[in-house]
Amino acid sequence: MREHAELLTSVRNDINEHTASSGTQLVPSLLRERATIHNSIIQIEEATDQADDVKGVLAAQRHTFSDIQGKVKHLSERFPVIRNLLGAIKHKKSKDTLILSAVIAACTLFLIEYWISK
Repeated sequence: MREHAELLTSVRNDINEHTASSGTQLVPSLLRERATIHNSIIQIEEATDQADDVKGVLAAQRHTFSDIQGKVKHLSERFPVIRNLLGAIKHKKSKDTLILSAVIAACTLFLIEYWISK
């Protein structure tokens, strides 16, 4: 009985020591985890602030480009020569786009034909 009581006391002491030591080990790990979460929150806030800044810059650019477009349209309405010049630029741009797409299509067809012939 005495040995049994000593064994139970020893086991209880071991359990209490383990509980006490894990409690002290738990606090630093929780503090590290809290610091990691805090750093993550700071990084998220920085990324959000950068996104807001970029949004503001893009809105300003959109406003600037719309102002420029309005001024060019106003000039083209006042001066027919500018209207003709803008029409020629638009025609050349569409022609260049058509040529570029034809070249890309031809290269793609040649590439497919090469793969099939291998």
